[in-house]
Amino acid sequence: MITEIIKTVYPNLKKVEKGDFKAVKVELDLLEIEYSEDDLVKAYSIVSQSDSIDEALSAIDSVESSTIAKVKTKLETEQKAEKIKQDKIKQEKAKKRLQQKKEREEKKLAQEQADALNPYKSINDYKVVGAKDYAQLMNYVQMYMNKGWKPYGGVSTYNPGGKIGLTPYSFFQAMVKFK
Repeated sequence: MITEIIKTVYPNLKKVEKGDFKAVKVELDLLEIEYSEDDLVKAYSIVSQSDSIDEALSAIDSVESSTIAKVKTKLETEQKAEKIKQDKIKQEKAKKRLQQKKEREEKKLAQEQADALNPYKSINDYKVVGAKDYAQLMNYVQMYMNKGWKPYGGVSTYNPGGKIGLTPYSFFQAMVKFK
Protein backbone atom coordinates (compact mmCIF):
# COMPACT_ATOMS: atom_id res chain seq x y z
CA MET A 1 0.00 0.00 0.00
CA ILE A 2 2.74 2.49 0.98
CA THR A 3 4.74 1.49 -2.10
CA GLU A 4 1.79 2.25 -4.37
CA ILE A 5 1.19 5.60 -2.69
CA ILE A 6 4.83 6.63 -3.05
CA LYS A 7 5.02 5.50 -6.68
CA THR A 8 1.82 7.39 -7.53
CA VAL A 9 2.11 10.66 -5.64
CA TYR A 10 5.82 11.09 -4.85
CA PRO A 11 6.01 14.65 -6.31
CA ASN A 12 2.93 15.76 -4.39
CA LEU A 13 4.23 14.27 -1.15
CA LYS A 14 7.46 16.25 -1.58
CA LYS A 15 5.36 19.44 -1.79
CA VAL A 16 3.26 18.79 1.32
CA GLU A 17 3.44 21.65 3.81
CA LYS A 18 2.02 21.77 7.32
CA GLY A 19 0.42 18.35 7.00
CA ASP A 20 -1.95 19.42 4.24
CA PHE A 21 -2.49 16.24 2.23
CA LYS A 22 -5.36 17.70 0.18
CA ALA A 23 -3.64 17.47 -3.22
CA VAL A 24 -2.34 13.98 -2.41
CA LYS A 25 -5.79 12.79 -1.36
CA VAL A 26 -7.41 14.21 -4.51
CA GLU A 27 -4.97 12.38 -6.73
CA LEU A 28 -5.30 9.09 -4.80
CA ASP A 29 -9.10 9.33 -4.85
CA LEU A 30 -9.03 10.06 -8.57
CA LEU A 31 -6.94 6.96 -9.16
CA GLU A 32 -9.11 4.98 -6.73
CA ILE A 33 -6.16 4.01 -4.55
CA GLU A 34 -7.17 3.16 -0.99
CA TYR A 35 -5.24 4.78 1.86
CA SER A 36 -5.48 5.76 5.50
CA GLU A 37 -4.20 8.84 7.33
CA ASP A 38 -1.44 6.70 8.86
CA ASP A 39 -0.44 5.48 5.37
CA LEU A 40 -0.13 9.09 4.21
CA VAL A 41 1.92 10.05 7.26
CA LYS A 42 4.25 7.06 6.78
CA ALA A 43 4.64 7.79 3.05
CA TYR A 44 5.28 11.45 3.83
CA SER A 45 7.90 10.62 6.47
CA ILE A 46 9.72 8.36 4.01
CA VAL A 47 9.52 10.81 1.09
CA SER A 48 10.54 13.83 3.18
CA GLN A 49 13.77 12.05 4.20
CA SER A 50 14.65 10.88 0.68
CA ASP A 51 16.19 12.58 -2.32
CA SER A 52 14.64 10.38 -5.01
CA ILE A 53 11.74 8.03 -5.56
CA ASP A 54 14.11 5.04 -5.71
CA GLU A 55 15.63 5.99 -2.35
CA ALA A 56 12.14 6.37 -0.88
CA LEU A 57 11.04 2.96 -2.17
CA SER A 58 14.13 1.25 -0.74
CA ALA A 59 13.59 2.93 2.65
CA ILE A 60 10.02 1.65 3.14
CA ASP A 61 10.99 -1.31 5.32
CA SER A 62 13.69 0.51 7.30
CA VAL A 63 11.46 3.30 8.66
CA GLU A 64 10.93 2.90 12.36
CA SER A 65 7.59 3.49 14.04
CA SER A 66 9.16 6.13 16.31
CA THR A 67 10.15 8.15 13.24
CA ILE A 68 6.59 7.96 11.94
CA ALA A 69 5.24 9.02 15.34
CA LYS A 70 7.63 12.00 15.38
CA VAL A 71 6.55 13.04 11.88
CA LYS A 72 2.89 12.64 12.82
CA THR A 73 3.38 14.79 15.93
CA LYS A 74 5.27 17.38 13.89
CA LEU A 75 2.49 17.51 11.31
CA GLU A 76 -0.18 17.87 13.99
CA THR A 77 1.79 20.68 15.61
CA GLU A 78 2.20 22.44 12.26
CA GLN A 79 -1.53 22.08 11.55
CA LYS A 80 -2.44 23.52 14.96
CA ALA A 81 -0.02 26.42 14.47
CA GLU A 82 -1.47 27.10 11.01
CA LYS A 83 -5.02 27.04 12.41
CA ILE A 84 -4.04 29.50 15.15
CA LYS A 85 -2.38 31.71 12.56
CA GLN A 86 -5.45 31.60 10.29
CA ASP A 87 -7.75 32.36 13.24
CA LYS A 88 -5.59 35.34 14.19
CA ILE A 89 -5.64 36.63 10.59
CA LYS A 90 -9.41 36.18 10.52
CA GLN A 91 -9.80 38.13 13.78
CA GLU A 92 -7.54 40.92 12.50
CA LYS A 93 -9.56 41.16 9.28
CA ALA A 94 -12.82 41.30 11.24
CA LYS A 95 -11.36 44.00 13.50
CA LYS A 96 -10.16 45.96 10.47
CA ARG A 97 -13.59 45.68 8.77
CA LEU A 98 -15.25 46.89 11.96
CA GLN A 99 -12.84 49.84 12.18
CA GLN A 100 -13.43 50.72 8.52
CA LYS A 101 -17.20 50.56 9.04
CA LYS A 102 -16.90 52.85 12.06
CA GLU A 103 -14.76 55.31 10.06
CA ARG A 104 -17.28 55.29 7.18
CA GLU A 105 -20.14 55.98 9.61
CA GLU A 106 -18.19 58.82 11.26
CA LYS A 107 -17.36 60.30 7.85
CA LYS A 108 -21.00 60.03 6.77
CA LEU A 109 -22.17 61.73 9.97
CA ALA A 110 -19.59 64.52 9.55
CA GLN A 111 -20.70 65.02 5.93
CA GLU A 112 -24.36 65.18 6.97
CA GLN A 113 -23.53 67.75 9.64
CA ALA A 114 -21.49 69.79 7.17
CA ASP A 115 -24.32 69.67 4.64
CA ALA A 116 -26.84 70.76 7.29
CA LEU A 117 -24.68 73.75 8.26
CA ASN A 118 -23.81 74.76 4.70
CA PRO A 119 -26.13 77.60 3.67
CA TYR A 120 -25.39 77.06 -0.01
CA LYS A 121 -26.92 73.58 0.14
CA SER A 122 -30.19 74.98 1.49
CA ILE A 123 -30.74 77.76 -1.10
CA ASN A 124 -33.81 76.91 -3.15
CA ASP A 125 -34.09 80.02 -5.38
CA TYR A 126 -31.98 83.08 -6.20
CA LYS A 127 -32.67 86.48 -7.75
CA VAL A 128 -31.06 89.91 -7.94
CA VAL A 129 -33.21 92.98 -7.23
CA GLY A 130 -32.10 96.27 -8.78
CA ALA A 131 -33.18 99.89 -8.26
CA LYS A 132 -32.14 103.36 -9.39
CA ASP A 133 -31.61 104.64 -5.86
CA TYR A 134 -31.09 103.27 -2.38
CA ALA A 135 -34.58 104.09 -1.07
CA GLN A 136 -36.23 102.36 -4.02
CA LEU A 137 -33.98 99.30 -3.46
CA MET A 138 -35.08 99.21 0.20
CA ASN A 139 -38.74 99.17 -0.88
CA TYR A 140 -38.12 96.32 -3.35
CA VAL A 141 -36.16 94.31 -0.79
CA GLN A 142 -38.97 94.77 1.81
CA MET A 143 -41.56 93.70 -0.78
CA TYR A 144 -39.63 90.52 -1.62
CA MET A 145 -38.97 89.78 2.05
CA ASN A 146 -42.75 89.82 2.60
CA LYS A 147 -42.99 87.17 -0.16
CA GLY A 148 -40.50 84.88 1.65
CA TRP A 149 -37.23 86.04 0.07
CA LYS A 150 -34.18 86.83 2.24
CA PRO A 151 -31.37 89.29 1.45
CA TYR A 152 -28.13 87.43 0.81
CA GLY A 153 -24.88 89.33 1.10
CA GLY A 154 -24.46 93.10 0.97
CA VAL A 155 -25.72 95.75 -1.40
CA SER A 156 -23.80 96.16 -4.64
CA THR A 157 -23.52 99.36 -6.66
CA TYR A 158 -22.89 100.13 -10.29
CA ASN A 159 -21.51 103.59 -10.93
CA PRO A 160 -19.83 104.06 -14.27
CA GLY A 161 -17.87 107.27 -14.20
CA GLY A 162 -18.94 108.02 -10.61
CA LYS A 163 -22.52 108.88 -11.55
CA ILE A 164 -24.48 107.00 -8.89
CA GLY A 165 -28.22 107.30 -9.41
CA LEU A 166 -27.99 108.62 -12.96
CA THR A 167 -27.88 105.19 -14.64
CA PRO A 168 -30.82 102.79 -14.48
CA TYR A 169 -30.47 100.27 -11.68
CA SER A 170 -27.43 101.53 -9.84
CA PHE A 171 -28.14 99.54 -6.60
CA PHE A 172 -28.47 95.74 -6.36
CA GLN A 173 -29.29 93.19 -3.69
CA ALA A 174 -29.09 89.41 -4.00
CA MET A 175 -32.21 87.67 -2.64
CA VAL A 176 -32.61 83.96 -1.91
CA LYS A 177 -35.27 81.49 -0.80
CA PHE A 178 -34.19 78.69 1.50
CA LYS A 179 -35.58 75.17 1.53
